[in-house]
Amino acid sequence: MTRPGARGAAFAAALVGAIIPGGLEGAAVHLAAQEDFRSADADRPILVEDAIPLKFREWEIELGARGTVSEGEDGLLGIVELKTGLFRNAQVGLELETGIEGRGAGADAAGGVEALGLHALYAIRRETETLPAFAVRADVKTPGVGALGHDDWSAGIKGIATRSFGRARLHGNGGYMVSSEADGGDYWRLGLGFDFPVGLFSKAVLGDVYAEIPTSEGRSRVWAEVGTRWQVSNWSVLDLGLATRIDGWEDGNANIELVVGLSRVFGIAGLTRVPPYPDPSIP
Repeated sequence: MTRPGARGAAFAAALVGAIIPGGLEGAAVHLAAQEDFRSADADRPILVEDAIPLKFREWEIELGARGTVSEGEDGLLGIVELKTGLFRNAQVGLELETGIEGRGAGADAAGGVEALGLHALYAIRRETETLPAFAVRADVKTPGVGALGHDDWSAGIKGIATRSFGRARLHGNGGYMVSSEADGGDYWRLGLGFDFPVGLFSKAVLGDVYAEIPTSEGRSRVWAEVGTRWQVSNWSVLDLGLATRIDGWEDGNANIELVVGLSRVFGIAGLTRVPPYPDPSIP
């Protein structure tokens, strides 16, 4: 005779199998991947980022483009980034930034490699009931190549805070960038953003206001942005956003930017150990 408890377990397993292909094991994979569309990565599609690094030994490649249409100059910037959760609570990444820019009617377009960047992000604390998650990020960028290339090295540091309010999250970024006078000089970086999940389809809406404030004379550069991230598979996320330079409008230069990108997480055999299921070490 089948025990009532066994019949209940069998019914529950059948119900899960009917709703989620692959049963509980499939559900575990699915739920783990759902975190990716909530990630607020820098420039994917907003400039403000969250305080959550990649998982330990997880790898991610990101491809993105930012196109600008304005009354003054049109341009297209591209980025390829590879990053990994090198240590627990820490990630490192390598970014290649390229671009092309049109300087007005009848003028030749200028292009080149803006810079090669390296960053390290460390999560100092996780979010608790009373305090936000907090991380610090350091960046170093090399000189570039071509008309759009940076003339000199630059480096910066930034503090990042993330706080949940129900289903929504708020992100605050603040830091300082050291740059040569040829590249515009030093500036402060400040930003406030949010993300909010939409419905039941692994999507999130994001938005921010971000500013770069020169320490010397010069106008601040201010962006307003809104976008979405959509989990298109267990491993891939598509992002799409719209942005504008607010300071450009103040000068009579109407402008709009379109941001699009794709990120994919993966693992490297031999670097990630997945325990057998069921784990024999668990009593």
